[in-house]
Amino acid sequence: MKKILILISFLALAAFAQGEYTSAPERTLQRPVYSFQTLAFGLAFWSNWEEVGVNDEKDHVTAFPLVRYGHIWEMSTHGAITAISSWHFEFGKTWEVHGNMLFGGRYSILEEIVSPFIGAGIGIGMQLDSHFDDWDFGERWALGLSLGGEIGASIFHNSALQLEVGFGFDIIASKVDFGKSFTSFNLFFGINY
Repeated sequence: MKKILILISFLALAAFAQGEYTSAPERTLQRPVYSFQTLAFGLAFWSNWEEVGVNDEKDHVTAFPLVRYGHIWEMSTHGAITAISSWHFEFGKTWEVHGNMLFGGRYSILEEIVSPFIGAGIGIGMQLDSHFDDWDFGERWALGLSLGGEIGASIFHNSALQLEVGFGFDIIASKVDFGKSFTSFNLFFGINY
């Protein structure tokens, strides 16, 4: 009987010592990192550049549809890396096609279900514009550096499927000449999946 009591006491002491010294530190629950494809539709308010003798008056167009597609890699609940392409079209008496591919980032302000965000990017863009008569580079068509920014809100920010509403801006230069630039203000509604 003495041996059994000594054995039980030894096992109890070993279990108590093991629990005290080898327990893992407390961990807080963390949201997993998500990788999203994003798809959005909307409309754009577009304009080209103004120059005396070439384009005396800036043209303004409400372009529909706007199509945005890309990828969002959320590195934390606040920060994300983005690669987003935006294209809009306007057809009719005059027509234009405006598109770009921007690499950048996004910052989500809150960790709540609805979180406002702000983002920016840099990349390359392309423009076709029938407001000009000749096919001169930088006028009727252009290819060049593009800059953009966005502000909006993601809904269901803490889940693997999000809704998104936002307002964006982008500018496409003729090569790198922002004196001959094509600008677009975008309103979009989308889904991140």
